[in-house]
Amino acid sequence: MLALVLAAMTVSPSPSPTPLLKTIVTVKSSPLCGEFAAHANAAIGSAVLNDASLGSTILALRSNDLAAGTIDRTAELHRLSDLADSIYRQYRAGEREVGILRDLASKTTDPQEKAALKDSADALGGTLYRQHLMQRDLDGFVSYLETADMRGGWDEAESNAARSLGGSDIENGAVENDGPAAYWLPPGYDRYLLPAPLMVGHESVDDDVRMAASASSDFQDRMLAVERDEMTAGGRIEQAADNC
Repeated sequence: MLALVLAAMTVSPSPSPTPLLKTIVTVKSSPLCGEFAAHANAAIGSAVLNDASLGSTILALRSNDLAAGTIDRTAELHRLSDLADSIYRQYRAGEREVGILRDLASKTTDPQEKAALKDSADALGGTLYRQHLMQRDLDGFVSYLETADMRGGWDEAESNAARSLGGSDIENGAVENDGPAAYWLPPGYDRYLLPAPLMVGHESVDDDVRMAASASSDFQDRMLAVERDEMTAGGRIEQAADNC
């Protein structure tokens, strides 16, 4: 007999969530059932690690380091980027295991067993993909912040260059907004643009902290759907083990 351990994690903004569901199922020690247990556990492991990384992400996004000095801000961006990378790696690893489970389902001739294995693979794949969508949004937020940092520096350089060339309109305040420069737009174009902080690179660091807090709350809410996926996956994997 082979023991299959299934753990679905709680929706807790903690790097080490406490297991909500822990079921031990025994399956017959056949080659197919052994492969099923090994690859299902591997996919579960990826999902569980992603839960922990997402919990760390939720906590990290509540930090005020984005409004701290350059060193702390850079460290915070690197931390968020590393978490996103870790989630993506586990997503890809878990998806490979899910692919093997689907391959196992295609090989069995028992219709009931085939359906159970496929349902298990689909449920695990859905869990991992939902985590992947959150990871993509985290990557996008980090990229936005990094672009804003670069954009802000470029705007300052362009503004200084314009003043050095004797831009009297700028010196006299004729230009209302110091918006991002663009060579194809005529002088004074920025009076028609949306005011800061609605342009990338023009928000304050306090705005960044508020956006990060909103992202944290959004991820926290979306973890509820991940939990439901994991509960569904747990039930289907148990059914597959019973049919094994």
